[in-house]
Amino acid sequence: MQSGPEILAKMSGTGLLEPCGRSSIAALFEEESMPFATIGENELSYSFNGAKARRDGVSVVLVHGAGGKKQDWHATWRSASNKMQGMGLTARSEGRQLEKYPIYAIDLPGHGRSTGQSHTHVEAYADAIASFLEAMDLQRVVLVGHSMGAAIALTLAVTSNPRLAGIALIGGSGRLIVSDAILDGLQTSFEPTVDAIVKYSWHRDTSAFFKKEGRQHLLEAGSGVVYNDFLACSRFDLSDRLSEITIPVLVMAAEQDRMVPLEDSRTMASAFKFGTFAELQDCGHYMHVEKPREAAGVLVSFLENGLVE
Repeated sequence: MQSGPEILAKMSGTGLLEPCGRSSIAALFEEESMPFATIGENELSYSFNGAKARRDGVSVVLVHGAGGKKQDWHATWRSASNKMQGMGLTARSEGRQLEKYPIYAIDLPGHGRSTGQSHTHVEAYADAIASFLEAMDLQRVVLVGHSMGAAIALTLAVTSNPRLAGIALIGGSGRLIVSDAILDGLQTSFEPTVDAIVKYSWHRDTSAFFKKEGRQHLLEAGSGVVYNDFLACSRFDLSDRLSEITIPVLVMAAEQDRMVPLEDSRTMASAFKFGTFAELQDCGHYMHVEKPREAAGVLVSFLENGLVE
C-alpha cells in the first residue's frame, strides 16, 4: 500500500488530489460507513465524519447541487476518520478546524445511493432535508448548500425551521436562472449539454481531472435526474422573501462564477438581517472544491463567530 507522502506526491493548485492517488482514496472511502436514514418510504444515504457532539450543539449538514451527490463535497470536509488523518487528508490539513464539528453530507432523494425519485420543485427537496434533521434529532444545524443546495437551505430558512442555527450558501442566489436551451438540451442532447454545463461551472485554470470528475457525476445521475433538478432551479424564486430570514446567513461567491453571477449573490447577502458576504478568488461555481482551504476558512469563521447563541 502506498504511504501518505507517495499518495500526496502530486498536488494541483486547487489543493486537491491528482489522479495518482485516486484509486487509493476511493478504496479508503469504500471502507467508510455509509449509513441511511429512513424518510417515509425512502432511504437517504449520508456520510458522517464521526466528530463528537459539541457542547454548543452545533452540527453541519452539507447539501449538494443539481445532479450531484455527497461526494461533490471535498473529502476533507466529510471525513475525520483515523485513516484520513493518517494520510494528512482531514480539514486540519487544509489549515482549518472543520473536524471539530459533526458534519453530515447527504445524497438527496434519487441521487447517489439514496432511494426515491428526484423532484421538480425545490420545496420537495427541502421537505426531505427537514425530515432528515428530525430523524437524526439535530438541534442547532448550519445547513451548507451549494447551488440548488443553497436554494434548499433558503427554502428551509424562510419557513423558520426551528432546527436551523444558520445557513451557508455557496454559489447561490435568491432566484436561479436556467435557460430554455439547457432544459431542452438535457432532454434531447444530454451529453453535449452536460459538457456545456461543465464548461461554465469551473474556473478555466482548474485541473482537467476535476472537471472530468464533475462531468462524470452528472452523467451518472442521468438525464431524468439532472433535468428535474435544473427544472426545479428554474422555478425557484425567493428573492422577495429574503428579509423574512432571521437566522445568520453566510453567502460565499466567486467573481468568475459563470453560473450564478457574483453580483446576484452580493445583492442577496445585503437583503438578510444577519448576512455575511465572502468572495473567493480564482475559482468558479464549484468554489468549495476548487478552493477547499479558503472556503473551509470562511465557513469555520462563520461557525465560530457568526452564529447567535
